[in-house]
Amino acid sequence: MVIMLSDVGGVSGVRSTLSSVKVPPDVIEQIVKFLETTSGEFDPDGFTPVAGTWFGGSGSAATLGLHTGKAHAKINNALLEAVMGIQDTTSAIETFDREISRADADSEAAAQALLHRTQLAVDQMDGDRNTPPTRTSTPGSDR
Repeated sequence: MVIMLSDVGGVSGVRSTLSSVKVPPDVIEQIVKFLETTSGEFDPDGFTPVAGTWFGGSGSAATLGLHTGKAHAKINNALLEAVMGIQDTTSAIETFDREISRADADSEAAAQALLHRTQLAVDQMDGDRNTPPTRTSTPGSDR
């Protein structure tokens, strides 16, 4: 399985996603720099398997080879989880944006309907005359 950088929105998609989840700017720059210097893809099967003789023929060398293989597996899993996490976060942010926009629109519509009903009620209380208030005070008085 190969995950292309374009699958997560390219470098700008990664940058905006990381910014939206409040990753510090210096960390984002390090990640972007790394992404820009790679081939643009991550192949989890791309790690060269550790051969038993890489570190020599001793028992300690075999143990080191075993641990190196385990480390490669952990890195594979961590990178896949990171990519999936970024994708899930992007999806969650897009869902949140849609829902908050819909809630804002519904709230605005409800407020406008309430204002309209209130205006109708005020007009009916005034006998639909829309007359301005009368001045009850006399000139020169405090009221």
